[in-house]
Amino acid sequence: MLVWYRSCHKWENIRAFSQNVLKSECGKLYAGPFTQDKREFSYGFEVSQKDQIFYIRILSQVVATDYRRLLENHFELNLNKKRLYKNGKETFDREEISGALCQEITVQIIDAIGNEYKKQYGIKPSVTSSLKGFSLVLGYMLCPFNVNFFIICRHWGLNPYDADFTALSSGDTPNAENEMFAYLGVRPTKSIRKLYQQFPQGLISYAATQNLGITDVNLLMKSANPKWYAFFQYYMISCNNDEIMYPVQPALKQFVQDMLEISNQKTVWNSLDRTINYLVNQTFENFYITDALQMYRGCSTHLTDREKKEILSEGFNVYTHDFLMRRYNEIGRSFFSKGTEENVIFDIERPFLDLEYKAGDSFRKDANGDMEPVPDEDLYCFFVARDSFTLKTIGSEMNNCVGWGYKEAVRARRATIVYAMYQGKYKICIEVTPKFTIRQAFGPRNTELCDDAFEAYSEWCLEKNILRQNAFSIHAAP
Repeated sequence: MLVWYRSCHKWENIRAFSQNVLKSECGKLYAGPFTQDKREFSYGFEVSQKDQIFYIRILSQVVATDYRRLLENHFELNLNKKRLYKNGKETFDREEISGALCQEITVQIIDAIGNEYKKQYGIKPSVTSSLKGFSLVLGYMLCPFNVNFFIICRHWGLNPYDADFTALSSGDTPNAENEMFAYLGVRPTKSIRKLYQQFPQGLISYAATQNLGITDVNLLMKSANPKWYAFFQYYMISCNNDEIMYPVQPALKQFVQDMLEISNQKTVWNSLDRTINYLVNQTFENFYITDALQMYRGCSTHLTDREKKEILSEGFNVYTHDFLMRRYNEIGRSFFSKGTEENVIFDIERPFLDLEYKAGDSFRKDANGDMEPVPDEDLYCFFVARDSFTLKTIGSEMNNCVGWGYKEAVRARRATIVYAMYQGKYKICIEVTPKFTIRQAFGPRNTELCDDAFEAYSEWCLEKNILRQNAFSIHAAP
């Protein structure tokens, strides 16, 4: 390992390290704190307060063996609005604020906030959280009697800036932790409280697994680990500002309930664990799993016990996705031939209807060199699906899950389906969020867009001011 020797401006090997003091090869001593290579650390702070607002300027740097980068950030902690701003932008993401604030200033700010709470509640809440810096300050500001709860609130259907969250997590009683356990439906045994202290996010996966129908305490405790938390955080529950969605929760719950009728809890838990491993290890594209879950919900009543047990044994993967796709198409053709399904007309708002568009050159030269209009069939024509029969047609023609998995989402206006046709064929299928971002965009059979289709899609995004982003991804839990 190397240390930067400031006196002679060179790197030297470390001979010894004890109690945050380094001894270099030439015998020079350096006092800490020290961070890992290429890690950011803060070294300068300026704090001022006006009314109930703290203004904090922080000087930081990133140091590596081959470069040094200086950083400067400005934070505003508004106690009146219960808001934290970083460089003028509101934030409460731990990635944005972790490791920035020194301990002395943290204590000073918490002491000031605590004095205000004492005036309000007659008690100054103590801090017993393992959080650091701004994470601790923000947690204490939002939920003084239960700081750790602020970590998990966003992923369990609560926004930290909602009045409901503040009431639930702080209120006027120091027993808010028990209120939280009661809200999550978790019995606060000694082992659960120990779990909460060591890994607060684990309560999400514990409570969510219990909500699915698993009651074996040993299995629930095994579920309270980072990979299960990552699954629930990014798939079961997603929170974007004030928009909270549960994309696969109903389908997953139905799967577990069905399987518990024909098998035992441990077998069902192992099946879920296999599915989560596929996601975490990126064994294949994630949409195979999310689509398969939604397809299962759509055709579960038509599956035999033998077919269900095969899905249980496999978990949700490419094989079960393709199997459920075939079964659902068979069911769909049967329903269409009988004419028994009612067409649902969606009440779509004008801004989303305006997403319709024709991509490509509108005119071309004819055989004589004169300009003529290009017919619609030779353009990529983008349409908005306005009824459930259109979704069925898209799903059948493109061999994807739109036909059976999105009727309720579109009807509830959690999603809008835009599709593009070219030369009489369905070429592109897009899911647009209520925030006018793209949740997913694929070609037939969920293939990636390429060549002319990708160019048309890019033109549509540009013309309609659509933000493209990857919404299906799995990450390691913090």
